[in-house]
Amino acid sequence: MEINVSRGKANFSQRNNELKPFESCNVTAMVMALSYMDYVFPPGSFEQPEDNLRDFIVNAGGNPENHYQLSAYTNRWMGKQVTHFSTERSIAGIFGELSANRPVVLSGTFPGHPALNVSRKTGKPEPLWHIVCLTGFGGNDNNPDYVIWDDPYGDTLNNWRGSGNDIKIPYPLFIEWIKPCGNTRYKWGHFFVKEGI
Repeated sequence: MEINVSRGKANFSQRNNELKPFESCNVTAMVMALSYMDYVFPPGSFEQPEDNLRDFIVNAGGNPENHYQLSAYTNRWMGKQVTHFSTERSIAGIFGELSANRPVVLSGTFPGHPALNVSRKTGKPEPLWHIVCLTGFGGNDNNPDYVIWDDPYGDTLNNWRGSGNDIKIPYPLFIEWIKPCGNTRYKWGHFFVKEGI
């Protein structure tokens, strides 16, 4: 069995953002998840909704790097509650969201794959703190073989070269990379409210 809530829908790339493209995985992943749920975004000064979300958060005094503020200000931007964040999402709950056709935005510490990400300054391994939009899984939801996510920066398994759409991540790497890293019971996660509920 395979579930993919973004099947047939275009993923979003942070690389073409006007505002801080190398730091905007957070707002890009949030907008991507809302787009998959068919939300309509408020207008703004920028062409892309992820730039408008960042602009809104910063101008309202928020910090998009803080997950609680990212969630709260996304709700304010949308004019209603569309998301909520917790650092203790059970893994069963995460897969339950996917089974209910709702994506989940996750935060992780990514070492680089297949080669380690190395700092240009120090020459030492430097993991990337990063946010992705989880869209599905393959196998049994109690024992999945892999998860599927859309990575706003690129192909997670090819050192972020190429498209980040529908990247199939072996389940052990999901456990290892997503915060709290290595935890087999729960993860950080933004859950979403279906339009009209």
